[in-house]
Amino acid sequence: MVDQPLSPGQRVERLRRAAGLSRERLASVSGLSPTTVKFIENGRRSLTLRAAQQLAPHLGVHDLGDLFGPAVSLSLDGRASHPAVDDVRRALTAWHITISGEPERPEYLRGAVDSAWQTWHTSRHQRTEAGAVLPGLLDATQRAARLHTGQDRRISLALLAQAYHLAQAYLAWHGDRELCWLTVDRGMTAALDADDPLAIAQATWYGAHLLRAVGRGDEALERLGEARALIEPHVADGGTEWAEMLADLHLCLALTRARTGDQGAWADWDTARQVVERALPAGYVGLRTRVSRPLVDVYAVMCAVDLGDPDEAQRRAHALDPASIPSTERRGRHFVELARSADLEGAREATLHLLVRAEATSPETVRYSPAAQDMAARLAREAPASVRAEAVELAQRITSPPQ
Repeated sequence: MVDQPLSPGQRVERLRRAAGLSRERLASVSGLSPTTVKFIENGRRSLTLRAAQQLAPHLGVHDLGDLFGPAVSLSLDGRASHPAVDDVRRALTAWHITISGEPERPEYLRGAVDSAWQTWHTSRHQRTEAGAVLPGLLDATQRAARLHTGQDRRISLALLAQAYHLAQAYLAWHGDRELCWLTVDRGMTAALDADDPLAIAQATWYGAHLLRAVGRGDEALERLGEARALIEPHVADGGTEWAEMLADLHLCLALTRARTGDQGAWADWDTARQVVERALPAGYVGLRTRVSRPLVDVYAVMCAVDLGDPDEAQRRAHALDPASIPSTERRGRHFVELARSADLEGAREATLHLLVRAEATSPETVRYSPAAQDMAARLAREAPASVRAEAVELAQRITSPPQ
């Protein structure tokens, strides 16, 4: 009798046990939730490339074929998948060693940065449009930070940090980890040089997302705690931007805890909810962060999904009108999260329906989301015959090379 080859989940379990790790410990160091690790091991969830990349260093794996099987050989180095990545990379590594001329005024740069973020949140093709403006925005803000002096330089540095944050948002799903780290480091350096607490807290928020993504959730929580201590003393008298930042930090804390299976995520989520409800005007929407009452509800769904509780995710989503989410990109991601919740329950028709809605909302959010790509690929193989053709078409649309 021929032995059946081990599934990827069985390989993960065998390597985890050989390394002497509990599921909870492996989840903590890899940035996944214990529920996700459990579902991968027992076959309820497929092992995605992204999850494999997060798990591999902690399982002693250097060739992803050790996880997927001997017929698969995958590099741990991601490849850029969006056509504008090369242009953004060149802008990030243009150091302006020699620089002259007149810099743009801070007022102009603020308008340009705000416009870029507005485009990110309102366009259905946010990555393509951001990729078109980022090289010029990075160049203008880098020049201004070098050429201005005094208060104008501090303002320019804070705006440069925002340009780096937008570059990180653009690059996050394109597999170029080194560029993501570069934007995080440059953004924090610019914020610290600006000596602006709000800019520093925002840079910490972005840094925490990357730390969490590479399995350094404990560090992310520490850094977020430091940023919270920096912001909290100013909230009572500092105006809406301080309260907005504090709420955003607590939302990031909540999601970071949820990704490691920590039910304490709900305490941070509730703190964010209270800050938004008590310290921000009704209908308030942060220009760059999109902090608002609907965004707090979006995070509740995300936390429930990452905690492996699809019933709670659906309960939280029931009262949330997707049309109220003040960002096309966030709305698309919300539908992806709902699809993940349906996927946890094995509801394949519902998963497909929600992915189609996500694609209709924001095609690029689905095309570049590792979770959406994984679900679509599995649906193309496993969906019931009645909807398999639609699943195959969806998978082909979101995996075909970008034009």
